[in-house]
Amino acid sequence: MSGAIRSRLERLRRSGELQGASRTGTKPTQLRQGFLFPGEEEEHDLGVGRCYLRELQIPLGQSHGRGRLAEALHCRGEILGLLDKTCDWRDFHAAGALFLDTETTGLSGGTGTWVFLIGLGWFENDSFILRQYFLRHPGEEKAMLTHFTNTASRFNTLITFNGRAFDLPLIQSRQVLAGLARRTEPELHLDLLHCSRRLWKERLPSCSLRSLEEALLGLKRYGDIPGEEIPAVYFNYLRRGETARLKQVFQHNVLDILSMVTLLAQVARAAAGEAVEHPADFYSLGRLYLEAGETEHATRCFARSAQCGDERLEQAALRQLAAIHKKQGRWHEAAKLWRELIRRRSHDLSPYVELAKYYEHQAKEYEAALETVAQALSRARQRRGPASGELSLPALQHRLARLRRKLGQ
Repeated sequence: MSGAIRSRLERLRRSGELQGASRTGTKPTQLRQGFLFPGEEEEHDLGVGRCYLRELQIPLGQSHGRGRLAEALHCRGEILGLLDKTCDWRDFHAAGALFLDTETTGLSGGTGTWVFLIGLGWFENDSFILRQYFLRHPGEEKAMLTHFTNTASRFNTLITFNGRAFDLPLIQSRQVLAGLARRTEPELHLDLLHCSRRLWKERLPSCSLRSLEEALLGLKRYGDIPGEEIPAVYFNYLRRGETARLKQVFQHNVLDILSMVTLLAQVARAAAGEAVEHPADFYSLGRLYLEAGETEHATRCFARSAQCGDERLEQAALRQLAAIHKKQGRWHEAAKLWRELIRRRSHDLSPYVELAKYYEHQAKEYEAALETVAQALSRARQRRGPASGELSLPALQHRLARLRRKLGQ
């Protein structure tokens, strides 16, 4: 083995990057208690190694953007049921939920990705407790995960932002690799990214947490470290002991958690129809009510979004309203909306087909049905790309031929 390789391996051993997760090793002398946040840090010896954590106590009345942390406590479980069908949310209480956000050495999420900072938040008495577990040394992973797992087990509800796809599976993988006897498996898991997309994807170009902060929470970060730079900051800390930018990573994590708290309040208000800030949001809300079988609420929301000024969303709302009227047997109202969509030169041919079926089977106006199908055929021949089902060219031609036979043509 060359001297350069031997030297490189020795540096990796000293940094802990070659140690397995189950090895505790010893705490490097240069990593002492109070090295980042004096007065806010704790160190716990769990028998399997030492665990470093930082804890903050934040008043519930503190503002974050336009909202206050305490507002999340008013979130009702039945409202969350509109947004997430994976759990029964009727017994949900934000006071008993755990907020989670992690910082990692990469976004791949594989077994080679380390979770080096776990941020947690929960409501306790008149405060919001924010705790951050930091992996000072890879040999301390088992101790860090053990303490985290014990804390998380006190809560039956987990709230994350993209945690269902990333944070929680990655933590569970690290728990298995560290040899822990149990994994974190919350009874309820609310992913705010999923909720946000269901509410605001129709009008916001992005539903990233940063975009939601600026568009909905009234918060703009200044001097925040970009997420893609965070892994390099941690590696520089491990290899060279650099802590200058590490505090920025901690602060980035704090802001993520606080934003999740105020975003939960915003999500709950929007789903309840109390904080609809843009007419386009009524369309998303209408779809949620429709899925829940609350047709009357859905109809009112679609009627509002049909006047939002966005032609694409207006047409989508008109199609939803027409489908509701059709299902309820209000054929005259449905036909009126299909004619309006045709007048607007909708790229979707389904209004033509639906109106033709109405003329043929309900109104028995075969000439009108024939004319409507002929218009649809003309539009179909100008259309780019193939269509399937009853909107395909052969299906429209077959419908036209059948109507002609009915009329004796």
